[in-house]
Amino acid sequence: MVKARMTTADVAAEIACLRRLIGMRVANVYDLNPKTYVVKLARSGGVTGSGESEKELLLLESGVRLHTTQFARDKSNTPSGITLKIRKHIRTRRLEDIRQLGVDRVIDFQFGLGDQAHHLIFELYASGNILLTDAVYNVLTLLRSHRDDEKGISMMAKHRYPIETCRPFHRTTLEQITAALEGAGAQNETEGRSDKVDGTGTGEGKEGEADKGDRKEGSGSRKEKKDAKEGSPTLKDVLGQVLGYGPTLCEHCILDAGLIPSSRVLERGGKLSEAQVGELLAAVARFEDWLEPTREKPSEGFIVFQRPKAPSAVVVNAEKRGKKGKKGKGSAAVAEDVAPEPEQKEPLKATTDTAAPSEASAEGKPADGVKADGPVKLYDEFTPLLLKQHVGREWVRFETFDAAMDEFFSKVEGQKLEQQQKQQEVAALSRLDKIKADQSNRVQALQATVEQSVRKAELIEYNLDEVDSAIGAVRSALANGMDWADLKQMVKEERKAGNPVAGLIHSMQLEKNQITLLLSNNLDDMVEEEKTRPVDKVEVDISLSAFANARLHFDTKKKHAIKQQKTVDATERALKAAEKKTAEQLAQVRSMAKLTSLRKVHWFEKFHWFVSSENYLVLAGRDAQQNEQLVKKHLGKGDVYVHADLHGAATCIVKNANPEAPVPPLTLIQAGIMSVCRSSAWDAKIVTSAWWVHSHQVSKTAPTGEYLTVGSFMVRGKKNFLPPSPLVMGFGFLFRLEESCLAAHLGE
Repeated sequence: MVKARMTTADVAAEIACLRRLIGMRVANVYDLNPKTYVVKLARSGGVTGSGESEKELLLLESGVRLHTTQFARDKSNTPSGITLKIRKHIRTRRLEDIRQLGVDRVIDFQFGLGDQAHHLIFELYASGNILLTDAVYNVLTLLRSHRDDEKGISMMAKHRYPIETCRPFHRTTLEQITAALEGAGAQNETEGRSDKVDGTGTGEGKEGEADKGDRKEGSGSRKEKKDAKEGSPTLKDVLGQVLGYGPTLCEHCILDAGLIPSSRVLERGGKLSEAQVGELLAAVARFEDWLEPTREKPSEGFIVFQRPKAPSAVVVNAEKRGKKGKKGKGSAAVAEDVAPEPEQKEPLKATTDTAAPSEASAEGKPADGVKADGPVKLYDEFTPLLLKQHVGREWVRFETFDAAMDEFFSKVEGQKLEQQQKQQEVAALSRLDKIKADQSNRVQALQATVEQSVRKAELIEYNLDEVDSAIGAVRSALANGMDWADLKQMVKEERKAGNPVAGLIHSMQLEKNQITLLLSNNLDDMVEEEKTRPVDKVEVDISLSAFANARLHFDTKKKHAIKQQKTVDATERALKAAEKKTAEQLAQVRSMAKLTSLRKVHWFEKFHWFVSSENYLVLAGRDAQQNEQLVKKHLGKGDVYVHADLHGAATCIVKNANPEAPVPPLTLIQAGIMSVCRSSAWDAKIVTSAWWVHSHQVSKTAPTGEYLTVGSFMVRGKKNFLPPSPLVMGFGFLFRLEESCLAAHLGE
């Protein structure tokens, strides 16, 4: 099963990666769903080496994961209550510290200093939780309230968060491991004695019962031994009680010591020797040597691929024994492939004849994405350390563990979104098919009614005399006061006697004033197929003549034909509307189901900007505040200030990467056009000129006794006027190159 939760080592490595966020301020907080939240962080005035604004998105999924992300996700339209509360207290606050509370999977984010500080506590164990506290850890709001009366812990608002209950990091000692092994043996021995003593009657009676049981079922003793074997703790269980790092890391330490994680420590020959205990302690020490500096220094990350369904690299001993050991989930199954449970009596030494690692993992090179020349490679788990369970598995390396987690979970999310997209597409198409089938059935039903009405009318016309005779006979009987039951009985008797008129009458519905006749086309010119066609049942009204009944069926046909045509027209309109709605739904599903990578925003994109024909960056302020910011922060040596003597004219600056070289005239003309087009001249359709000056001619110092408003500047010296600027503007697309393609475009 794909790994879905973080271990203690994962948390420690991730915290070290996230410490780069210290010093950034909270721009906003969003919720993606009731358990997943995004904290947007930005550094004031921060610009990366590539000229992009320094912003990060920190994703927190309660009980599952935390990492920064480079992928865009749909946010909730209405923020939840906890989101609003968190925004109220930590928005615009500076992130001062990130730390893991002991070795527990609990992370403490500190925003602000002193009494005004707030802590955002993120829990990854059990169902997880997100809590906002004040400076002394009094809970202000939280995602999930719960209490544990046995431990005396209450996770509720206005209660103090118990940070003192978190386990501190201590190195594992030989005494702890030895005591755990001895304690497991003593506990199992005590349970065994209590099982023997517990019960009713004396030992003699029990012995007799045992004899009976042996006589009835010879496998009873074997079953007891099996139960005892399954009840005894494994080496992984015992070490897990000592370390508290989780089963995966305990399994890694046991395999690193050359032992079997699934071995029963209380079986015959299963007791660890002093040398084996020493090897186990050394393996644990090696892991803790890696863990301790990892909590401070960012580590690299790895994503391990799933084993193929028909693996070519498996353990030889496991194949010979038919893989008798049970496969666990995730990395446990891998561990048993690497070190299967042997049949010999000394089960504590693992076999080492594993298959050679793949070329990618042996050389430490990244694997070829998630697809290879052969089968598709699927992500299985993420880790900051290649564990012993991963021997023989393919993996891909990332510079940081944070990047590995973002890639892993983003791929998993993308696959889930694709599955949801397919399901929604199938549902939308099935709804459309259902509408088409329903409309088609309605049209076909009306068409059948029309054809049936025509057929009945024609049959009456073919048999006018017979129909009139049958109607007249029934009328005559009813006029003479004959009872309905007697009339039906008389018709049966006449039919048996061979009366042709009675033979036409199939049934009578006198309560509806109708009778049903059996009619057929007996004309001489009918085709052979019609001669062999069975008779039809035709309902006639006994109060009408044969001609009137035929006319009645023709009227019914006409009415249904009109209804059929209306239904066909309505069906066409309904199908067009349904197809249009389905197309819109599919387009919406396909657009929402994509997990796209976020594009880093450049610092100048908050202004109006363009790149001139000669590759100069031209910027213009959107308002007075941005005009002020442009001149004060971004107008440097060698740059040019462009403006126009018009109301609303934009303040433009031309960034000159080489201050020694002058800005070309074409770039100045294009900057002047931008300034004029963003003034009142655009609406008035006035053609006029802009002007430019050097950066040292622009200042914020006003003459004595005067005052410059926001966005206004004093220009000293000569203004260099440009040719009249045409009122022409446009837009274009700017394609960004991948990092690997930059070398091919240098100097452009």
